[in-house]
Amino acid sequence: MSSQLLSDRSKDTPESSSTTYASFTPAANSLPQHTSPLLSSTPPAVTKALSQAYPFILTADHIFSLLTWTSDDSWKSFLLVIAWATIVLYYEALVMYFGHLLVVAAIGGYVYLDKTVQSEQKTQPTLDAIIHTLSNATSRINLFLSPIQSLSLNTQDVTRLLFTTLFLTPIYTTIAFFIVSPRVIIMITGVIILTYHSVYARVTRAVLWRSRSVRLLTFYLTGLDFSGSKFNTDINSKLSKSVLGVQSNDGKPVRFTYVLYENQRRWLGIGWTANLLAYERAPWTDEFLNESTAPDLFKLPDDDNLGVEWRWVDKTWKLDLTNDGALVVSGNKSKSKTDPSPNEGWIFYDNTWKKPSTDDAFSKYTRRRRWVRTAELANIGYKGEEGDAESISESAAVPEKQNVDRQASGGKKKSLRFQDE
Repeated sequence: MSSQLLSDRSKDTPESSSTTYASFTPAANSLPQHTSPLLSSTPPAVTKALSQAYPFILTADHIFSLLTWTSDDSWKSFLLVIAWATIVLYYEALVMYFGHLLVVAAIGGYVYLDKTVQSEQKTQPTLDAIIHTLSNATSRINLFLSPIQSLSLNTQDVTRLLFTTLFLTPIYTTIAFFIVSPRVIIMITGVIILTYHSVYARVTRAVLWRSRSVRLLTFYLTGLDFSGSKFNTDINSKLSKSVLGVQSNDGKPVRFTYVLYENQRRWLGIGWTANLLAYERAPWTDEFLNESTAPDLFKLPDDDNLGVEWRWVDKTWKLDLTNDGALVVSGNKSKSKTDPSPNEGWIFYDNTWKKPSTDDAFSKYTRRRRWVRTAELANIGYKGEEGDAESISESAAVPEKQNVDRQASGGKKKSLRFQDE
């Protein structure tokens, strides 16, 4: 009888009643959501389009990392050059004996690339990760196209280049018929393009550009004067600085302002402290509410292997008295302060970090303020290729120095001297 009664009760009891909740556990919808401000300010249509385009962005990023020799493993770019040379030189034999296998190899390459992209998409990418990848891909594309963009050619330059090339047609035809086959010309052209951004190619070009004969030969082959043109200064500055990430496109130093938010909660009988609830944000966070260290322990990213490093421009962290524009500073007072009082620069919120206000009312239980400090990217030279960065920067200054000397001496020619190594 008792067992039957228990079974009847179990039928009448809903499944949800089998779960026990603690009386102090807040509802899930009342917990603060740590979402990125970028996501909340971006239209859903744009977010959806970026999410759908993310695989193609990753693919473009991988491809141009190989073409610009900026991938984690430079051997991949080297193997790409070897594959190009092999395909061009032995195209007929490959198609004749291994044509059916080349189709399978192409499909296998696509599958490998697809698997690589999928492995990076195992976790759903955040909007910040998509924007970061898109920024990397854009930078690599701009780097790949920088030799053409830096020319800044006008209509007259293109016309001069066309007539010079037409004038050299008999020489090219003679070379293609009797000296080098068209297949070898295509192979060499492709190798030059694929290796243009490698460290060895950059250093080789910088060394060759020291020679006046090389510059004269370039002028006669193209009809363009590279020695005193904008191309020379742009390319050399990009070789010595922009490729290393030291200057932006407008020639100014690359600077970045690091932002840390100090978060506190008010406890009855204690006051404002950095002791927050376990499920909410940390006492120190970045702009996207990710946990961060305190300013005294904050360290800059380490990019020594890339030949650059971050260095602080500001001596200490400064409190943003405007709290990213939320507060108004009266008069001509400074908008930042290095030694603020404990009650300056705060924005107050309710118990769930909502309803911001500048007033410290009784209904406000949380608050935060904004600390900033600016860092600059400095060039320290390559560590893997010792002396490469120095040789690039030194060679970059040689053509300009020659032009200045030539003008000062009334057009007299000066011989070049290679620096002692």
